[in-house]
Amino acid sequence: MSLFVRRNLVKILIFLFFLTSAGIIFFIFQLPSEDINLEEKLSTETTINEDSTTTTELIKPSFTTVLLSATELEQGDTLVITAENIPEGEKIAGEFNGKSFDFFPAEQEGKWIALLGIDAKKAPGEYSLSVFLSGEPEVEETIKVKKKDFYITKIVITPELEEKGFTSSNISENIATKDGVIIYEVLGKYSPTAYFNLSFIYPLKEIINVGAFGNIRKDGDITIQHLGVDLDAVEGTPVYAINNGKVVLAKELTVYGNIIIIDHGFGIYSLYLHLSEFKVSEGEILKRGQLIGLVGNTGWSLGPHLHLSIKVDGASVDPLKFIKAVSGF
Repeated sequence: MSLFVRRNLVKILIFLFFLTSAGIIFFIFQLPSEDINLEEKLSTETTINEDSTTTTELIKPSFTTVLLSATELEQGDTLVITAENIPEGEKIAGEFNGKSFDFFPAEQEGKWIALLGIDAKKAPGEYSLSVFLSGEPEVEETIKVKKKDFYITKIVITPELEEKGFTSSNISENIATKDGVIIYEVLGKYSPTAYFNLSFIYPLKEIINVGAFGNIRKDGDITIQHLGVDLDAVEGTPVYAINNGKVVLAKELTVYGNIIIIDHGFGIYSLYLHLSEFKVSEGEILKRGQLIGLVGNTGWSLGPHLHLSIKVDGASVDPLKFIKAVSGF
């Protein structure tokens, strides 16, 4: 102890001695301040000992919440999983029926979203879903997939299509061996980055559904399921990108006609079929609502319209229900 401190300590002790001998006793204390912040009380703790005063940081509860848009879905539906208040540095991931899926960050800080597609052909039943926070289970749920009764219609080949050489059999064969192979080779690639952080929009200014998702078209033993929606529009109507993304295919195909495929990231793709004209090219990065093409009547088509399909990590989902389901984030 320094000489200065010792001298002052002696003075204080002498002063206190005289006060005490005079019968005067002082109590010195401090009332707690009424405006102390409750959050500060929870986040810090002060301990006092003989040698020093130390402040210890307490661990705040994370209050992480995980919300599912539904636990019962039909074939072709989309499941939206929202996680909020994810602590900084924590990694969130999920697993559905043994297959992992990723979350992407929303605009709101600490909020993450995952989109799961229930394929139109997925077998009805119960499937396990888990959400993990830094590898530890945060949520474990059972998802029930119900069968959807899709309409059954006849494959129609008009005289105009016959003149182009279309038959039920060669349409089915082409999908299986040519057009379908090209498309699924593109869809088989997974982009680990989300190009978007806003909700999805419709590709046309006016939506008139003239060909429902999932319809089963038959001709004898030939069966073709309609894995998209047909939207009525006159030829030349502008078609817009439903969200930010990258053009991964812009090509003329036999059955699907002029087609554009946009990769939105995280396994989400949108497909635009039967176009009369392209307004973008492969490799181009697009903004939501950007003009990409014009409605047409190319390929296997009964008249001018836009066929829109959406794939979510390989699952074919109802595009109109998908856009509605993800409109909230």
